Amino acid sequence: MLAMWVPELPFQLACGRDGALRDRPLAFLNPESPRSPSLWFVNRLGRAEGLVPGLPMDQALRMAPGLRVLDPAPQIWWEAQGSLGDFLQHWTPQGQLLRLGEALVELQGTQRIFGPLVDTAERMRRELAVRHGWASHGGLSQSATAAQIAAHVEHCLETVEEGAEATFLAPQPLRRLPDLAPRLRERFHRLGLRAFGDLQPVPLPMLVELTNPKLAPDLRARVRGEDRPKLPLLAERPGHARHGWRLQPPRLPEEVALAARCLDWLWSDPRHPRRLALHWWDVDGEPHGWRATPEDLTAPPLVLARRIQQAFLAGATRRLLVREVELRLAWGLGRERALFEDPRNQKLERLEPTLARLRRRFPDRSVLPGWMGQGA
Repeated sequence: MLAMWVPELPFQLACGRDGALRDRPLAFLNPESPRSPSLWFVNRLGRAEGLVPGLPMDQALRMAPGLRVLDPAPQIWWEAQGSLGDFLQHWTPQGQLLRLGEALVELQGTQRIFGPLVDTAERMRRELAVRHGWASHGGLSQSATAAQIAAHVEHCLETVEEGAEATFLAPQPLRRLPDLAPRLRERFHRLGLRAFGDLQPVPLPMLVELTNPKLAPDLRARVRGEDRPKLPLLAERPGHARHGWRLQPPRLPEEVALAARCLDWLWSDPRHPRRLALHWWDVDGEPHGWRATPEDLTAPPLVLARRIQQAFLAGATRRLLVREVELRLAWGLGRERALFEDPRNQKLERLEPTLARLRRRFPDRSVLPGWMGQGA
């Protein structure tokens, strides 16, 4: 599988909009400290001059007079992450978007279409630079962990041969292990386990005692380069949609204007919603969810958007700041699509664009698919 990494994607986007920002120290303003401005993200040139995230802005400008402080645009960053996913779908159906600017895709099985895997990975890097202007690095390996760490070696394309994953990973520090909890990293550090090679010979029963029974097998496979995860599909299934909204800075539940945003999402597709689920996450990562009932789905879009807002406020009882909201929709005529569609239903489906215009024109009225009127 191939791990792709677009280093410092927010700064690459800023430099793409303004070429004068290239080759100078850059930082983004922290949106969570409006009274005492401080740095949020710092690029490499800024870090080379001693700048770090959290540094007060006045002190940073004294240390680096050439520093340019930019306003953050998280929604643009995550839209760019979505564009990266769209780009990868042209090469393989399987993959997973990770942290900002990172992705993992499965190339095995594409040789008959694109040729050898190494050549395919190089072509993907070059085409990403041509299409979006983004510099990227790649890591190619049978192991997902080895591929991700190889991408961060920054050799344009680093290949880890099959059977050499453990040897490649052994000298790497454990802080490079993706998604390793800080408390576990500190525990390993106190025990003298600071590199992959230190953890590779640890027996599984001892690793269970150090972590927990659920985490230990997966952790052991990752540090040894034996992880072979089955990646999900990059694209949503036909008839499904997922709309995400990252709140920056995080907000209290009553400050999230969810009804207006959901109304735009409901109007973004001319079809009628078949299923609807709302998910949101607090700043501490705690997930929450709500699922619409069939009665909710037959309500007008304006009413449904208000019900989503009410359900969100009723479920957000922890009084913590909300970090992310996601609406998952299944579109269609309010029913599952059959393999051999009834001709009458096909005719009704061709009327869906007209129904969509009617929903926009009369948002406070219920405009239902024709087949529901037949069954009434």
